[in-house]
Amino acid sequence: MSKCLNPNCLHQNLPETEVCEECGSKLLLAERYRALEIIGEGGFGRTFKAVDEFKPSKPLCVIKQFFSTVQDAKSIQKATELFEQEAVRLETLGKHRQIPELFAHLVQDNHQYLVQEYIAGQNLAEELATEGVFSETKIREFLNEMLPILEFVHSHQVIHRDIKPENIVRIAKSERGENQKYSLVLVDFGAAKFTSKTALAKTGTLIGSAVLGIESVVAFAVAGLVLDWSINQKWIKSFPSL
Repeated sequence: MSKCLNPNCLHQNLPETEVCEECGSKLLLAERYRALEIIGEGGFGRTFKAVDEFKPSKPLCVIKQFFSTVQDAKSIQKATELFEQEAVRLETLGKHRQIPELFAHLVQDNHQYLVQEYIAGQNLAEELATEGVFSETKIREFLNEMLPILEFVHSHQVIHRDIKPENIVRIAKSERGENQKYSLVLVDFGAAKFTSKTALAKTGTLIGSAVLGIESVVAFAVAGLVLDWSINQKWIKSFPSL
């Protein structure tokens, strides 16, 4: 199927349709990316599972669409700046194997879009819901994978600020290489922030604000490295020994 990208339409069209049967909008983003279904939604945009029709293999990808539900110019400008900053961050972080690659950043029909690598798998919130509390062994494996990712992110003077189970995806076994040693990918840098080396070197600096009421983002130092950590009820229940 082909999902219309028009925020006021979102009609589900037949595969390979060029324009929306309902509103007449173009269905291909940048003449190559076709939205298949909505996989996320927030106050400033939607996230679509999509396919790159330009490549012969037609690989899956993710389309992030920016739109504003607010009316005042100041809020719209702020949201637009945050979206632009996410594109810069993703490009700055390069092609780390455990961070989704940025394929494109563009404007179409007065809406901004990011196109990213699609990570096939299950996020840790889903994993916790089906498997329950992590064992001590699994917690150690988790930390061994996540801390090097954060070290890389911080080496580029970027702080994620929204680390939570929903934003960590475990790659499906069918998608892993035979000798691939890692399985976790850190996604959604929408709340991330550029910082200075001086700020990164400080111990006990609080960065960010409550997102869900039960969640706070904390920065702390371990062996000279500042690690941002998102603490909420899900983490506490999952890691009782920490």
